[in-house]
Amino acid sequence: MIVEHMAKAIAEILEDGEKVYVGLNSILPALGSFLARDVYHKNIRIYGVAEADNPLDITISPSTGDPMLAQYTPVFTTVDLFDLVQKGKLDVMFLGPIQIDEEINANVSVIGSYEKPKVRLPGGAATAFMMPLIRKLILWNFRHNRQSFPKRVDFVTGTAKHSKNEVYVVTNLGVLHFNREKNRWEVIVLYPWSNINEIKSNTGFDVYEGDIKEVRVTEKDIEYIRKLDPYNLREGLIK
Repeated sequence: MIVEHMAKAIAEILEDGEKVYVGLNSILPALGSFLARDVYHKNIRIYGVAEADNPLDITISPSTGDPMLAQYTPVFTTVDLFDLVQKGKLDVMFLGPIQIDEEINANVSVIGSYEKPKVRLPGGAATAFMMPLIRKLILWNFRHNRQSFPKRVDFVTGTAKHSKNEVYVVTNLGVLHFNREKNRWEVIVLYPWSNINEIKSNTGFDVYEGDIKEVRVTEKDIEYIRKLDPYNLREGLIK
């Protein structure tokens, strides 16, 4: 039930009137976004890397870039999306970095040194461009531990450090929000199996207790997520 709770947490972060972009290989953000729109009736408009404009009916596939997602919808191109971002007219973007640090730096490039990395990752695409411009940035990571949340990332692919946007991180242990007034990460969501001390001990920098609430998944949530993901691809996200 980890993915279902993370999707519900995303759905609760999204707000009426927002334009929401779901990127490549982003099954979790897709689940959370459509859950918010279709089950909780939030008035959001969902765009995607498949260049579909707010598709009404989807089935989750291994890639959220599947062109079939745009089969019965208007097309909204990636070039137009970048134009929206630059004009400040796209509200929400998702990103799944391998590392996130205390200064809102994100790494999707390498583990280890850039010259001789232990692991070379897919790379940033538009990460550096979009992170500081988007109004609300929702990061996610399925493994909340000190390696994923170090004091300093191995490589800064992109950053929201110098921005004024809202930044959230959704993990398997809860949700963190960056409090810009206090310049610190705060825990704002827990799940039935997690607690504040567990999050603190699994984070490589100081995190603080915010206004915490608990996310619980309902049968209605589960039924809808199963409908979106009949092949249970979400199960492979946490293995």
